[in-house]
Amino acid sequence: MTQGFSADRRRSLHALPAIGLAALSPSIASARQGSSPAAPSMRPIPSTGESVPVIGLGTWITFNVGNDPLAREQCAEVMRVFLDAGGRLIDSSPMYGSSQEVVGEGLAKLGAVRRVFSADKVWVSPGSRGPGQMEVSRRRWGIPRFDLLQVHNLLSWEDHLRNLFAM
Repeated sequence: MTQGFSADRRRSLHALPAIGLAALSPSIASARQGSSPAAPSMRPIPSTGESVPVIGLGTWITFNVGNDPLAREQCAEVMRVFLDAGGRLIDSSPMYGSSQEVVGEGLAKLGAVRRVFSADKVWVSPGSRGPGQMEVSRRRWGIPRFDLLQVHNLLSWEDHLRNLFAM
């Protein structure tokens, strides 16, 4: 009995990604065909009232493709579909290998620098190196400033918060 449950559970867990893709496929298909997908669910940022979609695009692992031109092109296509479907928030980190450069290259290629709500992280220790790390990240993205900066893994968080509030 336990063995049967385990096999069913395993099969169900393997099906979850397919279920998620099936749920997203109408939006992805309409974005690819150029028709207007349903508007994404939005939430306001309490301090500013700016509305952003509740779903963002994370870049960990998937956008860490090094200098592979085909993989970088595919990442730009993912960004295009995401933005065309109404997405805005893209998140990265200096910890994610080449992800920041890949995002910056994709944004430039798509002419989408002003279309995104840019989110990145700072994590370097000591905290006095944080401003330099944030500037390198900003240049990699090719943007004038980040919309959201977060302290990654709470490393040197007191110093990073001081730096962030001083910006």
